[in-house]
Amino acid sequence: MKTLLILILAGALALGGYLTRPDETAHEGNAEKQLSSTRGGFDIGELIADKVFGANAKDSRKFEDLYVATKYTVRADDTVLMECWGVFAQFLCSQPEAK
Repeated sequence: MKTLLILILAGALALGGYLTRPDETAHEGNAEKQLSSTRGGFDIGELIADKVFGANAKDSRKFEDLYVATKYTVRADDTVLMECWGVFAQFLCSQPEAK
């Protein structure tokens, strides 16, 4: 009986995560807000291309749907600028430490 209850609760938790995971537009908005606030409010496109990595930097963004959670990665060339996980309509973002 305990096992059945645990399976039902785990299924309910997974279903809740699936139904409330953020989509790509929500991740884009959150990433722009996070990057602009940590970089002093500059437009992130101009900041990445002109000031941080040179004029020829390529800003790439990747969205991954992992069924229960989502992952959004912002890169400039081979450097990860930010990685965000989304689950239950919340975001957990991390940025690499400055060296």
